Amino acid sequence: MTRLISFLLPLLLFGNLCAQIQTDIEWPTLANSDWPMIKHDPQFTGRSPYKGPQTATIAWTVDMPNGIFSGPVIGEMGNLFFGSYFQLGEYFYSYSSGGSLIWIYNLGTKRAPQTGILIDSSNSIYFGSLDSCFYALYPDGTLKWKYKSSFSIVELAMPNIDFEGKLYFTNFEGELNSVNSDGILNWKVKYENGFFERSPVFSPEGNTIYIFGADSNLFALNLDGTLKWKYSFIGSAKAPIVDSDGNIYFDGPQKFYSIKPDGSIRWTFSEAFFGTFSMPTIDKNGNIYTLAFDTVTPFYMQLVSLDYHGNLRWKYIFTDDELDDFWQPLICDSEGTVYIGSTIGHYYYAITDKGELKWKLPLNGYQVDNTGAISEDGTLYIGVHKSSLWNGHEKSLIAIRDTNTTGIANEAIIKDYSLGQNYPNPFNPTTTIEYSLAEEGFVKIQVFNLLGKEISTLINSYKKPGNYKVEFIADHLTSGIY
Repeated sequence: MTRLISFLLPLLLFGNLCAQIQTDIEWPTLANSDWPMIKHDPQFTGRSPYKGPQTATIAWTVDMPNGIFSGPVIGEMGNLFFGSYFQLGEYFYSYSSGGSLIWIYNLGTKRAPQTGILIDSSNSIYFGSLDSCFYALYPDGTLKWKYKSSFSIVELAMPNIDFEGKLYFTNFEGELNSVNSDGILNWKVKYENGFFERSPVFSPEGNTIYIFGADSNLFALNLDGTLKWKYSFIGSAKAPIVDSDGNIYFDGPQKFYSIKPDGSIRWTFSEAFFGTFSMPTIDKNGNIYTLAFDTVTPFYMQLVSLDYHGNLRWKYIFTDDELDDFWQPLICDSEGTVYIGSTIGHYYYAITDKGELKWKLPLNGYQVDNTGAISEDGTLYIGVHKSSLWNGHEKSLIAIRDTNTTGIANEAIIKDYSLGQNYPNPFNPTTTIEYSLAEEGFVKIQVFNLLGKEISTLINSYKKPGNYKVEFIADHLTSGIY
């Protein structure tokens, strides 16, 4: 029997909170899971609210002969979802968090579902395929519907979803498609040279789509596909990212840009050669992490961190011992640790928010081309591959987890339900709340003001027995008791 477990805890809030502190944007049409889509959220921040693995400890691997390009993503029950990479691999998979097969969906087209993946609030799973179709599956792996696009939907395309549940994706022709939750086309649009291999990103209010042109320019579109404004520049990558204040971030060949929501320049940074095929990430303190090339010979690749105002914090240089290349969109955990894998197949790295190497894991020639996924228990799941023309991949689904997990501890026997006092208290600007579950159930933790008005829902999902932690970020609140 499923239990509904609710907690209420008074919180005392003091002080002025920093404007650059980032908040997670609530998105009611997206699944309430640890990592419901590629790049984590509709703003493509790549930021997890949970602490990732502190060591390069492999918990388990699974041989996926067709390899993995995109994913996995994580559903509300903790299950993993991803597709084949091999050109003729026509399969989409669901695996458990422990590495056990749950189901396989066969597209039946001899064309691979390589694209990004998204799970909505109904737990439907969406992805595109080289067969030109955009698929919707039920949680049990059966077909809900498929929409036939004009052209193939290639591996770099990452779908997105708006507040009304409408889905957005690009195809090989460079068309941006909008379909409703029943698989019916709303519209498709193409400006200038189109949006080939580019992906749509949403403003925090959900009323603006940002997307790069195929070779240049940033377009801001209304939800009906009409043009709102265009920022002209040369060179573009997969997609920009957007912070919780609505500011937009991306790199060009010579500069890193921060653009205001109206399309005007906020700041630029030019102390490196940009223009990589990756995407930046932003941590909870508003710090930006991006890839660039050094400005002096031999022009090593480097991970660059900028603060919220565009000032250089540090550079981590990949030297001869770590000569590498990265096309993977960057992700970070709750502590600002950046996780990044090699496109050449050398190493997977964890680099701290101070610019220090935490760990690196040999990939033995296997490539990483899209984001991993961080779960609440601190596990990092990654999919790897070699060639799309080869179907002999081994150990291509990998779970990296510390021996003692960081987000949830189940070693002790939990005899009762409990909610601990938040700490630090008073706090500025975040606080941590611990709770324990004796039995599995649906957990809801909410924050209210003294008038009984709901301020925030911190947890609203199914949980297994164990000890948990959740972080409450309150930079948008005034001082008071909650």
